Formats: sequence, C-alpha cells, structure tokens
Amino acid sequence: MRRPWLAVAGRVLGSGMLAALLPACAAAAPAACPASAPDAQLPIIFDGYKGCNPLGKYYEAVRSASPDWQAVHRCAVQDRNDAVLMMLYANGRGVPRDVDRAIGHACRVDSAQAELAGRLEHLQRIKAGQDRKPFDLCDDITSGLMMGFCASVAEDADGAARNAALAGLDRSFKAAQRSRFAALRKATDAFARNVGDKETDLSGTARAAMSIGATAAVQDELLADVRAAEQGKLPAGTDAAFAAADKALNDVYRKVMALPADDSGRVAHSTVTKPDIRATQRSWIAYRDAWSAFAQARYPAVPAAAWKTRLTERRTAQLREWLE
Repeated sequence: MRRPWLAVAGRVLGSGMLAALLPACAAAAPAACPASAPDAQLPIIFDGYKGCNPLGKYYEAVRSASPDWQAVHRCAVQDRNDAVLMMLYANGRGVPRDVDRAIGHACRVDSAQAELAGRLEHLQRIKAGQDRKPFDLCDDITSGLMMGFCASVAEDADGAARNAALAGLDRSFKAAQRSRFAALRKATDAFARNVGDKETDLSGTARAAMSIGATAAVQDELLADVRAAEQGKLPAGTDAAFAAADKALNDVYRKVMALPADDSGRVAHSTVTKPDIRATQRSWIAYRDAWSAFAQARYPAVPAAAWKTRLTERRTAQLREWLE
C-alpha cells in the first residue's frame, strides 16, 4: 500500500529531489498523525472552536503578549491543519517540541518542490541543533502565492505596530489637531488602497504581495513623516517652489494619460488602466490637502507650500515610473 504522506510528497517533488527527501518524510510522517481522542470526546475537546481559523489564531498568538498556545493546538488538530501543527511542534508551542513530528507535518503541507525541499532541510538543521531561531511556515517559501500570504502575515504585524505608533502620536496632539489627523489618516487609507489595488501591476502570482507592499509603503511613509516632524525635521518650501512642482506633476500626469493602451484600456503591458491612475491621482490630491491641513494645525510655522511641494515631488516620481 502506498502510504498517504508519500503520495503527497510524490505529487510535489521531482524524481531527483524525491529520492533525496522521501526518507525523511517516510521516517517522520507516521508521527505526524496525532494520537486522537475517541470521536465521542471531540465535541467536548473542541467546544467553541468551530471555524477557528488555525493560521489566523497562530499568528495572533505570535503577536500576543500572553498567547494561548494550547488553544491554537486544539484548533489546528480540529482543522487537521498541517502547516500550523508543523510550526507548533517545531517550536514547542502548546506541545512538547518534536521536530520529527514537525517534519511529518511538513511532508503533508501542499508546497512547491523547492519550498518543500528547503523546509525539510531547514527542519533537519533545527533537529541537528544548527538553527535555534523560531521556525515559521514563511521561512522557506518560493511561490508567488505564498509570497502573498506571507506578506499579509507580515503586514498584520507591521500594521498593528504602525497603528500603535500613530495612536501614540495622536495622544500628544491637541483636540483640533487630532480631528485633522483623523482626517489625514482616512485620506491616507484611501490613497494607500488605490496605490495597492489600482495603480500597482497585479500581473503574475506575486500580485498579492506586490499590492500589500505598495499599500504598506504609503502607510509607512505617513508614520515616518509625522515622526520626523515631531523631531523638528520639517520641510522647507515657497509658493514658487510649489508652483514649479505642481507644473512638473501635471506635465508628467498628462504624459502618463497619453500612453497607448490595449483593448482593455491597460497601459504598459500591466493590469493598470488610465481610470485606475486617474482615481489614484484624485485620492492623492485629497491626501495632499489633508496633510497640509493637519500640518498647518500642528506645525503652523511651516508654510503649506512646503508640505505640498514635498508631497507633489514624491507623487511626480511615482508617476514618472510609468514613462521609464
């Protein structure tokens, strides 16, 4: 009888790699099957864990100051989620550390060839004591699909830290400044979404990662700018400088909107259309104006033209990439 974990490995590995790695899978995979409680006990054991989302629960625990790893383990067993069980056993979270069992689960995670190979080699190094860092599903990814998932996981953590930092800054503002800062954050969210969803080329399997990265970059820039301003690092600029920057932006924007498009309206062999760019530009104008309004309340000594000049020059650089 062909053992099921070998069947999984056979689907994802080429012949040469298969010969090298199947012994590790064959040796460890039987241990991957949890010693299940009798079926009659399952409703009690898993009470409250229906639709528990093991991966979501795992990464929430990673970010938590007081994680409930046993709850994550119960959820993963209920869902038979090999990816989460692999990480739990590799790291000894909620269960005794058992790298062989982690390897067995790794062999049953649907993966690209190179990804499974790298993951098994990684776990073997951990077993040999050559790698003591926490093990993660995203450590050895190779596919564009997994890049998107792992970018989402990373942004969940980064976004939480960013929001906490922005909330901390907000608490130092006066009431009138806080209302304008709230408007700025709302405008930033809209502009960031458009940059990631509309103005980023979403061709290829890495499209989710590209979109998440582009959206996060706008949010990161907001935090960096406010932090710098709070440290006294303020822009300089005049009305004349802003007029020149605005003219340069309009010139580049017109050239971008004049680019040839295919039958679907997409430009530069991408998924982006001219209406997408137009919508993003409109949300950028709202973002620029919200920034200026907040800055005038928080940093009144700096002219509005200074903030608008800096933001306009950045936007021009973004649009110019379509012409290169």
